[in-house]
Amino acid sequence: MLCRVADSLFWISRYFERAENIIRFMDVTLLTLLESEQATDEVNYEIWSPILSSLGDRALFESLYEVRSSTNVTDFLMFNRENPSSVFSCIASARENARMVRDQISGEMWAVINKLYLYIKGQDHKRICRELESEFFDRIKQDSSLFQGVTDSTFSHRTGFFFMECGKFLERADKTSRILSSKQFMRTNSEVQDALDAAQWGAILKGCSASEAFYQNHHADVNAQSVLFLLLLDHTFPRSVIYCVQRLQLAMHNISGCPITHFRNEAERRTGMLLSDLNYYQAAELDTPQGKEFIEKIQSTLETIALELSQKYMFFDIVDPAAEVEQ
Repeated sequence: MLCRVADSLFWISRYFERAENIIRFMDVTLLTLLESEQATDEVNYEIWSPILSSLGDRALFESLYEVRSSTNVTDFLMFNRENPSSVFSCIASARENARMVRDQISGEMWAVINKLYLYIKGQDHKRICRELESEFFDRIKQDSSLFQGVTDSTFSHRTGFFFMECGKFLERADKTSRILSSKQFMRTNSEVQDALDAAQWGAILKGCSASEAFYQNHHADVNAQSVLFLLLLDHTFPRSVIYCVQRLQLAMHNISGCPITHFRNEAERRTGMLLSDLNYYQAAELDTPQGKEFIEKIQSTLETIALELSQKYMFFDIVDPAAEVEQ
């Protein structure tokens, strides 16, 4: 497979996953805002600020907007074309990558991407940012799920498919870890952080579509340790970090043909090491300062894996526009 095609397929999947996860970040924050007793722009921005910092977009936002308000943050994350990680920018970039490899993907895949792009482009962006229509948010998540289903059922499960799997699960694992760290669950000092209240943890679960999974498997009140376990270490939940890393490992070994008990390149080696760390991590340590450090290590390791994967198969350093802007 040409490195150009592999790169485009990787980023189609990753951009689609990123757009969906930005919506999930916003769901969590908007639910948190509803619980806030005060509704001033200053208070609202302080709630949005950890999200922007976690995404690496705070400096860019503050350079583009004079007024720091919920409406402006929503516009920045949803529609601003100067933000390469906005939902609109992600879908536009996925569409452009799909256009370049139009002959390599199925017609159904192209149709989903193109229709969603035209849908977002045709909306009244100011009204959506002002009214925060749930129907619009749901459409993004539904079309993302539709794209994954169409890809799985209409795209041959050969090398190209596994590059798309790599993009999807790298991005999902990264954003699941960031949705945790952005809410600052653990203190930076030596004291153990008290659990956030049930409403905030419930917002996290809803944002990750994890409420049903949580209550089916945890017969207890919502608390920090149980939510962290589900989203980091639960082997059965599709949005948990460990599940995503397992699927990432399988996809990479399908590309190389190397047995999963060995490794053929640095990306496979680092993925195996990360999976081992996750498998042997103790749940009791999650809601501690050490747990915060572990989440940060996950994020840096995933970035390194993406770089190594790109250098191995695409023959150049991975180019993430969002990272370039932040620098």
